[in-house]
Amino acid sequence: MADASTVWVGRVLTSSTNPYGDQWQSVLAAVPTKLSKRRSDFLDSPFTAIEVKKAVFDMFPTKASGIDGMPALFYQIYWDTVGDTVTHACLRCLNNGDPLDKVNQTLIALIPKVLNANRMVDFRPISLCNVTYKIVAKTLANRFRLVLNDVISEYQSVFVPGRLISDNVAIGFECLHTIRTLKRKNGSLALKLDMSKAYDHVEWGFLSQMMLKLGFSSHWVNRIMSSVTSVSFSFLLNSFT
Repeated sequence: MADASTVWVGRVLTSSTNPYGDQWQSVLAAVPTKLSKRRSDFLDSPFTAIEVKKAVFDMFPTKASGIDGMPALFYQIYWDTVGDTVTHACLRCLNNGDPLDKVNQTLIALIPKVLNANRMVDFRPISLCNVTYKIVAKTLANRFRLVLNDVISEYQSVFVPGRLISDNVAIGFECLHTIRTLKRKNGSLALKLDMSKAYDHVEWGFLSQMMLKLGFSSHWVNRIMSSVTSVSFSFLLNSFT
């Protein structure tokens, strides 16, 4: 069940603005190829059962369940029983290209950020994913993480192991402190920019082209885009979808 406002927010979050491909070219033209052939070949190598198991046991055990109704804790406790079946299914998706649409069905729950929330901006949408899809996605992410340092700028302080977003706070504080203590403040300027979660609004076509430009192989890009584009959403309202 969904009211008009829910349909509206779903359209905003999941629909395309239909940009033209040539609008991307000016951006892509400035992007250098950063990933080496050796690192690209590493990404393209077949996934293993060890990687799948690591993804399962890296997951937080009791996060909210998706449409399958079971948290990761079930798989972790009963891995000796279900592990072979789950691993086989995940490796077929990862290595053989089996479609993910059956396990990539996602529930969206609207969590109020304030008391007496009555506007869409007062809610935070939370994705509740099927655990099998989470395992596939985390297996991809675990391998992807090993090359992020090659393609993400040193000034980006999140998403890369060893970097902390809190570093930005320290840098911002030091910049403001420097401006305040300057004897001559002519020409000094500080800007605070509030940015919406840009990664929620990235066009799928642009994401694909950007990865190719950075040096990722078409095989790896297809793996990632299959994980991204196979999703279907349902909104969870008052325990109904």
